[in-house]
Amino acid sequence: MKRVLVFGENAVDVIMKLNSFNIEEDHNNVAVSSKIDIGGSGINFARALFNLKETPIYFTPISKDFFGMSIRNFLDLKGINYFDVSSEKPTPVVISIIQDNKRFTIANILNTSYTDLDFDVFMNANLHFDYAYISGGLLTEKKPQEESIKIVEYIRNYSNMVFFDPQVRICVGTPNFKETAEKIISNSHVVFSNQKEIEYFNKNNIELFLNRGGILVIKMGENGARLIAKTQEYEVKGVYAKGNNLVGAGDVFNASFIKAIVSGENYKDALNFANTFAANFVERGFCDG
Repeated sequence: MKRVLVFGENAVDVIMKLNSFNIEEDHNNVAVSSKIDIGGSGINFARALFNLKETPIYFTPISKDFFGMSIRNFLDLKGINYFDVSSEKPTPVVISIIQDNKRFTIANILNTSYTDLDFDVFMNANLHFDYAYISGGLLTEKKPQEESIKIVEYIRNYSNMVFFDPQVRICVGTPNFKETAEKIISNSHVVFSNQKEIEYFNKNNIELFLNRGGILVIKMGENGARLIAKTQEYEVKGVYAKGNNLVGAGDVFNASFIKAIVSGENYKDALNFANTFAANFVERGFCDG
C-alpha cells in the first residue's frame, strides 16, 4: 500500500436536503432530510482513500474544541492515520443545502483550526510518504497560503509526486488565492479541477504546467471526465447516479483516480474507475469497512 500525505480541511458538515429554498425574512425552510457528519475535503479524501486500501496520513491542524475531539475520535474509529497537530482555533462548520441536485453552502472557515498549518511542524514531524495530496480549501488566509507553498516546494524538491485540487469554489475572491494556487500548480504533477474552475487561472500558466509534463484532470460530473497531458488527451463518459450524496463526491473522485494511478492503471482506465467509484458514492455514500 502507498502512503499518501494529506493536507486538507477538517470540518463538521451539516447537510440538509430541501424541496424548495426560500430566503425571505422569517420563512422557515423545512428539510426533508438532514445529516451531520465529520467532513471537509481533506477528511473526505483520506476516508475514501483508506476505503480503497491505500494508506492516507492526515496532516492538518485539528481544534482542541469539542468538535475537534470528535474528529480525532472519528479518525481513530475509522483507522485512519493522522499526525495530531492541535489548534486553539475553532473547528470549521460547513452547512450545505441541497435542492434539485444543486448545492448552496454557508461556511464558517475563517480563522479556524486548519489555518494553523505550519511548515516547521511539518519538517519536525519527519513523516515518510510516497505521495502528497493538497486541497486548495486550505488557502483561505495568508498564513496557510505561505506555509502550503513552502511545504509543496519542499516535497517537489524531493521528487515525491504531488496531487492538487485548487477547490476554487471555496477560496474564490480570497486575497492572494489565485497567485498561491498557481504556484502550487507549478509544483504539482496532477491537478484536479472542473472546466469553470480551470478557466479561473492564467491560461499561460496552465500551458506551462502541461508543457512541463503535468497532468490536468477535468471533472464533469454526470458528463464524465477528461484528462489533458502534453502529448495525449482522454475523455470518458459519465456514470449515471441517482442519489443525494453530492457533498464529498469530488474528493472521492480524486482519491479513486489516485488509487488507480499509483496501482499502475493507464489514464483512461483511471478516469473510468474514478467515475464509477464517485457515482457509487453519490448513490450510497461512504461504505466504510
